[in-house]
Amino acid sequence: MQGNGVSWKNKRRPQGVMVEPQALHRGDARMGLAAAVLWLAAAGGAHAQHRAYNLPPAIPEAQVQQVEAERRALFQKIQDNPADMDASFAYAVLSTRLGDYEAAIATYERMLVQRPETPRLQLELAALYFRLGAYAPARLLFDKVRERADTPPEVLRKVESYMVVVDAKAKDLGGFSGRVNIGARYDDNANAAPDANTISLNGIDFELAPGSRAASDISGQLSAQLRYRQPVSHHGDVVDFALSGAASRYRELGHLGSDVMDLRIGPDLALNRWGMRDGRLSLTAGFAQTWLDGARYMRSSGLAASLRRPAGREAAIGVGLDWRDERYTPAAAYASARDFSGDRYRGTFSYTRQMGNDWQWMVSPALERRTARVDYNAYWEPQLSLGLSYRYPALIGSGSQPWTLAITSQVSRRSSDAPMPVVSRTRKQRGDEVLLQAVQSIPLRRNLELQLYAGYRRVASNYDLRDYSNGYTGFTLSQGF
Repeated sequence: MQGNGVSWKNKRRPQGVMVEPQALHRGDARMGLAAAVLWLAAAGGAHAQHRAYNLPPAIPEAQVQQVEAERRALFQKIQDNPADMDASFAYAVLSTRLGDYEAAIATYERMLVQRPETPRLQLELAALYFRLGAYAPARLLFDKVRERADTPPEVLRKVESYMVVVDAKAKDLGGFSGRVNIGARYDDNANAAPDANTISLNGIDFELAPGSRAASDISGQLSAQLRYRQPVSHHGDVVDFALSGAASRYRELGHLGSDVMDLRIGPDLALNRWGMRDGRLSLTAGFAQTWLDGARYMRSSGLAASLRRPAGREAAIGVGLDWRDERYTPAAAYASARDFSGDRYRGTFSYTRQMGNDWQWMVSPALERRTARVDYNAYWEPQLSLGLSYRYPALIGSGSQPWTLAITSQVSRRSSDAPMPVVSRTRKQRGDEVLLQAVQSIPLRRNLELQLYAGYRRVASNYDLRDYSNGYTGFTLSQGF
């Protein structure tokens, strides 16, 4: 919630929410005296902040000197008349733009003494506490704004966006959390089979058996994630325990039913003490088991490391490295899957940016390397993921939480190490994949959400056996705790 330099009286305000300056000037003498005392007590500290800011300014360096001069003039004006609400609000706005959050906080707190229970002041103050990482006082103020009957919908949307992060931060600091998901999905090519009825193997055309052709089906989906974070130091370090499981069952293609269990354990370290503000480094050991059609199919173990940190006030970056040793142990019917056994290495980078109050975008390049028992199952695969989300007022239900529409896309190119002899003795497999997906999230109540989604996946390969497309749609009901 960053000010834009507009004076208090020119701010757009809903009826009954904002305070008119004229009413402020008519405040009784006792309140004015209390405000003056509070202001004079804080004046020395605030004036000292003119020489050193808490955070880097949010404006170009060339503008800092001019904005600082305007702020000094406002500071003198407030000293002459502590009850001047216009000047106080403008001073807090400029302080925020300059990165002097302490001065802005002191000013908003003084204004709240004069006019308590003012939603706009509570929201501005809560946002500053939030940005400084003081989540407990930020939560108290956000709750006050959210509980008021006269808080306008656009302000409630802003509060909800902050509260999502505050709740996540609280869970990051320690304690138990989890989520359970249940849903259903329709795929028009559930078995990822070739779109054509015939394929070419070493230049000879073969007709596919009916069971090997693309088939549509409906499946049920169930998954759960459990997490416990144990604090281990006053710096904010924790040990993270995460257990997740997922199961899917198909109506017609019963042999595709699968189950997965995944356990991850490791430290999550706060990097503030090493000068990386709000940065965190996670080191994880992982173990997983997959079942296919009720039989053990693949087990894996490995290590991962990830670094997360803010990039300015409205963005964040993440870097991840992951290694997994994957061993396939299929039933006799899928014996050829053993040839996929090997190591999987993956490196990712992500950049996420908030644009205004309701838009967010993300870009994430990645590179994956897979080794295998046979060369034609080993490959390199660069990937690029893009995402855009938009939050907007609920279309149904007065006072409901805002809805979110997220659109994601991914493109990748897989290049195998060697030809697959049964398909071609000279050509290595090359496959280009495109994935598009849209997800509509509808909060039903706090921590309960309905997600409606649809997507399309296209794999264009020079091997007919692995050339296919799949369109899908479904829903998920998700309960967090």
